[in-house]
Amino acid sequence: MERRAPYVWIGLLVPVWVALVACTHWEPILRDSWGHYFEHVHLALTPSRVWDFTRENYLHNNPRLGQTFTMLTFSPGPWHSVITPLVELLLFIQLAALALGRWPSLGRSDDALVVATILGLVALCAPQLGPMLFYRPFTGNYLFGFVLSLAFALPYRFTVAEPRSRGWWWIPIMLVAGLAAGLANEHTGPTCVAAALAATVVAWRRGALSPWMIAGIVGVIAGGVMLYVAPGQDIRYNGLATHEGLLARIASRGIVADLWIVFGIVWYAWKMVLALALGLVAWWLGGRPRIAGARSALAIALAAFAIALTLLASPKQGGRLDFASVCLLAAATASVVVPLLGDVRLRIAAWLLAGAAVGYMLVACLWTYAIVGPEAAQRLVNLEHAPKGSDIHVPPLSLAKSRWFLGDDFAVASQRARVAADFGLAAIELTGPVPGAADDGM
Repeated sequence: MERRAPYVWIGLLVPVWVALVACTHWEPILRDSWGHYFEHVHLALTPSRVWDFTRENYLHNNPRLGQTFTMLTFSPGPWHSVITPLVELLLFIQLAALALGRWPSLGRSDDALVVATILGLVALCAPQLGPMLFYRPFTGNYLFGFVLSLAFALPYRFTVAEPRSRGWWWIPIMLVAGLAAGLANEHTGPTCVAAALAATVVAWRRGALSPWMIAGIVGVIAGGVMLYVAPGQDIRYNGLATHEGLLARIASRGIVADLWIVFGIVWYAWKMVLALALGLVAWWLGGRPRIAGARSALAIALAAFAIALTLLASPKQGGRLDFASVCLLAAATASVVVPLLGDVRLRIAAWLLAGAAVGYMLVACLWTYAIVGPEAAQRLVNLEHAPKGSDIHVPPLSLAKSRWFLGDDFAVASQRARVAADFGLAAIELTGPVPGAADDGM
C-alpha cells in the first residue's frame, strides 16, 4: 500500500462529492420533474405506493425500473442530495473496475488516476452532462439504470480477468441482478446479454464455467423481455414506438441519420485523443511494449458501439441515450493509457489533464446551479403561495439551455398552462424573455 494513496483518493473524491451534493441540492424542478413533485405533495410515500407506482408505470407509462428510482429521489427530505451523489460516484468507481478488471484499491494512487481519467474524459465528452447528473428524470432512468447494468456486468468482467470460484448464493444474486439490468434500459440490455454470453464462453473454454453465469444470462434476458413487452411501451410517447416497424423506422430516417446514431459517439468522444496521445508518447518512450489490456479495452469499446447500434430501434433519440456509450469509451481509453504511464513526468501530466477537466466540470456545474437553483426555488415559493385562481407573473431563469442545463421550461406556453392548472392558478406568465429560447416548444 502506498502511504500517500489514501490522500490522493481524498483529494480526488471529496471535491467531486461536495460539488455533486451542492448541485443536487440546487437542482430546479423542470419539465417531467413537476409530475413527481405534485405526486409527493398529494400522496405520502409508503411501500404500497411505491409498488402501485411501479405497477402503474409498467402497465400504462414508463416501464423502466429507473422510473421508480426517479420517483424515490423526489421523496421529501435530504435523501436526493444524500443518495444520488453517492450513486454517481459509484458509477465512476464501477467504470474504473471495468477498466482494471478488479475493484480499484484505496492503497494505489494509479487506481485513483484511472478514476480521475475516466471522470475527466466524461466531463469533456458526455453530451447533456449537467442534466444527466442533476435532472432527476434523466438521472434516475439513465444514470441509475447504467449503474445497474454495470453491477450485472462486473462479475463477468472480473471472472474473465481472473477466474475465481463463487458460492451457490451467487446464483440467486445474479438472477436478480440480471433481471434488474434487463429492466433498466432498452438500449443497454441487449449489450449486457451479449457481454455476458461472451464472458461465459471465455470461462467455458478456460474450464471455469460457473452456474451463476448462466443464471445471470437467464435473468437479463427475462428482464429485457419484460421491458420490451410491457403494456406501457404501447402507451408512452402517445404510442410512438408502435407507429411503424423496426425496419421501417430505420429506413425512414435515412442512411446519414442512422450512421450518426451509431457513430455519433465518435464525435462526442473525439477529445479522448488527448489521453490517447499521452499514452502513445508513453508507449514510445517505454520501448513500445506489448499493451496488456488491449483486448479488454477493445471489448469495452465494442460494447459502447453495440449500445449505439441498439439505438437504431429506438423511436426517440437524444444525448442522454449516448451517455453510457461515452462512459464506456472513457473506461476503454483509461484502461489502455494509465498502465503505460511508467514515467513520473507522464503521470504528473495525466493528473494535470484529468484535474483540469474535472475542475472545469465542477466549476461549470456549480456556477450553473448556484444561479438557476435559488431562482427556481423562489419561483416555486411564489407559485405555492399564489392565491388560487389568480394570474401570477414570475421572472424567467437567468441561464439559457446548455450542456449543463436543460433551460427554462416556462419558455413553453403549454408547460406554463399545465403547471398553473396543477397549482390551481388561472395562468402563469413570464416577466421577460427566456434567454436563448422561443415560446414554441422544448
